[in-house]
Amino acid sequence: MRRLIALPALACALAVPEAACAHAFAQRYDLPLPLWHYLAGAGATVALSFVIVAAAGTRAWPRMPRAAIAVPGAVARAAAAVMRLLGLAAFVVLLIAGVAGEQGDWDSNLLPVAVWVVWWVGLTFVCALVGDAWTLLDPWRTVAGWLARGARRPRLRVQGGVGAWPAVVLFFAFSWAELVWTENAVPRKLAALIAAYSVLAWVGMSLFGAARWRESFDPFARFFALFARFAPVAAAPTQGGATVIVRPFGAGLGGADPLSASETAFVLLVLATVGFDGVAETPFWEAVVGAAMAGLYAAGFVHAYGYVAAGSLIKTLGLAAAPCLLAAIYGAACAVVGRIAGERTGLVMRRFVLSLVPIAIAYHLSHYLSYLLIQGQAALPLASDPFALGWDLLGTSGREIDIGIVDMRFIWLSAVAAIVIGHVVGVVLAHAEAQRAYGSLALRSQLPMVALMIGYTMLSLWILSQPIVSV
Repeated sequence: MRRLIALPALACALAVPEAACAHAFAQRYDLPLPLWHYLAGAGATVALSFVIVAAAGTRAWPRMPRAAIAVPGAVARAAAAVMRLLGLAAFVVLLIAGVAGEQGDWDSNLLPVAVWVVWWVGLTFVCALVGDAWTLLDPWRTVAGWLARGARRPRLRVQGGVGAWPAVVLFFAFSWAELVWTENAVPRKLAALIAAYSVLAWVGMSLFGAARWRESFDPFARFFALFARFAPVAAAPTQGGATVIVRPFGAGLGGADPLSASETAFVLLVLATVGFDGVAETPFWEAVVGAAMAGLYAAGFVHAYGYVAAGSLIKTLGLAAAPCLLAAIYGAACAVVGRIAGERTGLVMRRFVLSLVPIAIAYHLSHYLSYLLIQGQAALPLASDPFALGWDLLGTSGREIDIGIVDMRFIWLSAVAAIVIGHVVGVVLAHAEAQRAYGSLALRSQLPMVALMIGYTMLSLWILSQPIVSV
């Protein structure tokens, strides 16, 4: 009888809409080759890249070429001022739009589209593939800089052991708001959340200082800066102005000292959250939700709190489990590396974790590219009339979304390319670090990491294939 009663609960649970569904296409796409061909080919490519790198590598990894371009102080200050004003103006307009604009569907208001598509997806691509634009656009940093003029020095100090753990906690909270919170696209509630975080950030910067806040507490500054280490452009202030460094992709991730434990946790959390977003679109996750929902219904949780709360609880537990599972798998591979190289597992994890950043970028690109190209079009008409007053500032108020701008063939092939390239770059960076740290033991020590990369490549492609093909 309980099983019969649980059936309606299961049906309702699976019918609850989730924001993640917006990442997928509505139509089915049949792969031109069987899926296992792609999985085997991608895994073989990663393995072959390791063989090539190992054969061509030397004990002293060659320094990647870079070019430094000096920027005069006046030009650097003017460019920075324009970027800061642009970021602050967008921040103000978006908050007003969230409160005063249309409150219907999520794509009828500029704030949700700008936050979840343009900022979180689009700006991430810019930072990873061009350079760290967020440092200049950051409105919280801009306002804090103005407030700090003439103010007293920060009154509190952050203890050394704190590290980046506050940023880890805040990034998990943000990921929960993105992936679990069912009202994250309600304009006024999203605006209230942004306003609350703004107060927290400005109070924190006034107490600890802007630089210390961004280093230990700010999840967005740390996230965008992490992805920007892969970018080909970096800027460094100098006494007379600034220096723009042009380098190969991924060069900013190599040759660094081992990260701290909190920084390592942050990298793993970033990779795990975007991976969980992909898993949450698969039939496997639907089966997990169905079984868990039936258990919660039998336990009376659904009756007491409702289907939405039960679905949110299940997804919250899944989101929390994802980084733990990834850390366990990564730690197991690092433990084998440590045995071969004679190094503690924790130090091995901290030493090689930056080699996972290209994988995080690749998965972010492959998972969200269609989301940006299609849903991002909604920003054009909304930007012409951000406050729903009948304006047409940009001449785009009547433009509709063209879902045919890309097809599933393009999305699938670009996803395969991004995943394979990301893992190959990760293999190269990991082997370079092993050569620098372990010398003659580098080749043997990297076999567990290569096995991890191959498995992760195949798993990533399998996850991405689920919304578009039946396996």
